[in-house]
Amino acid sequence: MGKVTIQVEVPDEYVDSFKKHVEEMARFLRNKERLKENMEKVKGILKTDKSWKELKEEYYEAHVGRYIRHS
Repeated sequence: MGKVTIQVEVPDEYVDSFKKHVEEMARFLRNKERLKENMEKVKGILKTDKSWKELKEEYYEAHVGRYIRHS
């Protein structure tokens, strides 16, 4: 796994929040494959009228989409 160092100027009041969001996104990306495997295991267990594609899109939106909206 590679290591990336990013330097960004952020207003003082947002430093902690920004750092927390970046670390959370990195944690999600590190565990993405494991999460995908777990989703595959539970496929078919949920009782819903939504397609698997719709569920994956909702999951993506909930975990990654919020970072795109706040950019």
